Amino acid sequence: MKEKNNGTIGSIQNENIIENFSLGIFRITVEGALTFANSSLIQMLGFSSQDDLIAGLETNDELRNCFSVEKYSAHTRNNKLAEPVENRWVKKNGQSLLLKEHVNAVKNGSGHVLYFDCMVENVTELAIIEKLIHSIQVSDYSILKALPDLVFVLSDSGVFLECKNGNYQNLFFNTRQFKGRSVNGVFPKETADQILNIINKALLTGEVETIEFELGSGVPDELIFFEARFVISEYEKVLMILRDITIQKRAEIQIQKFTEELKHLNATKDKFFSIISHDLRSPINGLLGYAEILSNELNNLDKDEIREFAMNIVEISKTTNSLLTNILDWSRVQSGRISFQPEMMDVWKSIDRIFNLLNPSASNKNISLINTVKKETYIYADENMIHSILINLTGNAIKFTNNGGFVRLACEEKESHFHFTVTDNGIGISKINIEKLLHPEIIFSSNGTAKEKGTGLGLLLCKEFIEKHSGRIWIESEEGRGTTFNFTIAKEQ
Repeated sequence: MKEKNNGTIGSIQNENIIENFSLGIFRITVEGALTFANSSLIQMLGFSSQDDLIAGLETNDELRNCFSVEKYSAHTRNNKLAEPVENRWVKKNGQSLLLKEHVNAVKNGSGHVLYFDCMVENVTELAIIEKLIHSIQVSDYSILKALPDLVFVLSDSGVFLECKNGNYQNLFFNTRQFKGRSVNGVFPKETADQILNIINKALLTGEVETIEFELGSGVPDELIFFEARFVISEYEKVLMILRDITIQKRAEIQIQKFTEELKHLNATKDKFFSIISHDLRSPINGLLGYAEILSNELNNLDKDEIREFAMNIVEISKTTNSLLTNILDWSRVQSGRISFQPEMMDVWKSIDRIFNLLNPSASNKNISLINTVKKETYIYADENMIHSILINLTGNAIKFTNNGGFVRLACEEKESHFHFTVTDNGIGISKINIEKLLHPEIIFSSNGTAKEKGTGLGLLLCKEFIEKHSGRIWIESEEGRGTTFNFTIAKEQ
């Protein structure tokens, strides 16, 4: 889920979906403040608006206890999606409700809870059904005809004996065809086995037993979800009360999707502010420092000192410019604003342009740039992304190669993809650091052989651009001997 500035749940495109859920959805902060409630929850509790509900929380202690942060903290203490819990709630008019609560704690990158996203289902009717099941006489099923659920009688071996009501209009089952058939002939084997096991359990314990299962609806890639409750009807017979819970399950899936999206956005935000607060501020402070020295001490410095400070300013400016370019590209990827536009491109020419751009940095360290790609090697790819990948990997190789070394680029055509390599004979990378470099949740960097600064963001950007080309990236390295960055680009995008 995305969080808008006013604290409500959902992005603009998902807001209508959440508002139209038949299940109650709300968000509450760790301080106990209700920041969002959808229309279903507001109506469920008998209020006219979110402001009306918030005002009710301030004056109604019993209602406020229903939104208890301590309760939600207990639900999610094990740092995973909590199992649903049924609790008694109270409406504005004092009427009681039984709600099944689904609670998810949303945390930041440090593991601290920011707020709780909750979904509630009104199961008051189901509780009444259970009481009715236990209280009515075995021979008197007339009251069950008023229920919205399907009510079947099954034998201990799973044979449908009869349907005690006809409320199947909203389900795809034709209940008239069930009589005399086994669950094995009605449901898929896995579901049928599950039902047979729960029938035996209900007959053994005498308690209400519940299972959930899913079935195909007949529409491709669309499932219908069911909740089935079983209780003893009479000797070697059980009642099966079947309810369609598809809306609830789809809501749970959507909420989980929103939550995962929010976790990703929180991680992205943490990375961004880490870069801004540390990696970008440091070179800017360096620039200011050298500029102040030149401004204040110009008359006291000799030409060599002035040249040294000027060279430092140039090097820091290059690093800062490269960092800003990567930050902009990376932020565009994370926000979905960068488009993928593959076309036929000449790999050799692209590498040649990159070598022209990076030649000053390589010359300063007397590093040879070698392009072994054959001229007129064409691939179908997004040229801007490939340029960003190659310039990042080549610049990284220069950074970690000693004076007098080399950086070599190659491309080999395979059956289904092109295999690129960027090889250097530099200082190499340890196995531990290789794992850190391509980890999506870790920003890792180290200084180059000439103390060049880096952020580690360039490799993450490369990884995302490569994956957009249905490729992968991996690293082969030996400390003290050099490194090869490998990546593939699929021929068909």
